[in-house]
Amino acid sequence: MKREVKLFFGALVVLLVSFLAINCGNYGAQKTFNGTQVFYTSAVTLNEVEKLGNYLVEEGFADGEHKSVQLNKTGNTYEFRMVVKKGIETDLEYRELGKLIATELSTYVFNGARVDTHFCDEKFKTLIVLPMLTY
Repeated sequence: MKREVKLFFGALVVLLVSFLAINCGNYGAQKTFNGTQVFYTSAVTLNEVEKLGNYLVEEGFADGEHKSVQLNKTGNTYEFRMVVKKGIETDLEYRELGKLIATELSTYVFNGARVDTHFCDEKFKTLIVLPMLTY
């Protein structure tokens, strides 16, 4: 399964919006991991942000190209929020891969906790929520 996520991250790089209008909103604090901006809210810890950022680097998502994601937590559910090109949220293959990302993040980053992937517009407005797969 991990190989599928690597392939997805590689494919999604092309489809991600390569910039955010940072001054248009408050997306939380920010850390950068190899060109990828990881915004995070006060609902998550810096340790959780570091674990996510390091995972994104290891998996090749954070590859030096400018990308923007956000980490939030609502209740017991982590939200991995990705800025994507408009229209991706309607592609069934990408929707399934978004669910796989949530599952992988749960397993490899967040110790089995519930994770949802949010495909978002350039202002982090959610286009679609993709829950992790359950087996």
